[in-house]
Amino acid sequence: MRSGPADLARRLFRKAGNDLLAAEIGLAHGAPLDTVCFHVQQAAEKLLKACLAAKDAEYPFTHELRQLLELAIPDSPFLQEFQSTLPEYTEFAVRFRYDELPWITGEGARAAFAVVARLRDEVGAALGFLE
Repeated sequence: MRSGPADLARRLFRKAGNDLLAAEIGLAHGAPLDTVCFHVQQAAEKLLKACLAAKDAEYPFTHELRQLLELAIPDSPFLQEFQSTLPEYTEFAVRFRYDELPWITGEGARAAFAVVARLRDEVGAALGFLE
């Protein structure tokens, strides 16, 4: 049985929450920053895809947050506020997994986490997924 757009959006939202929880635990316990940042990026990616899925929009298999934002903003204009931050997190899923990015610090990882946690709240409110 094929699930509907709302079911897929809810699953993506829930999985994004798991990624944020993993990042939060990592930050609290000194996990490697590349791992923390990877989970931050994955949460952002899944949240944007949840917005698209909720509208039954197709989305590409990509980690590119700028592309996902551009696809999602027409139906979810509240996402515009994230255009200046989210795209830079794409590197956390791609380049950061294989190369060192010396510019990321604990403070930077915590700031990225805070942005994506706020994104989760905004998406959850917009989609009616927050209890």
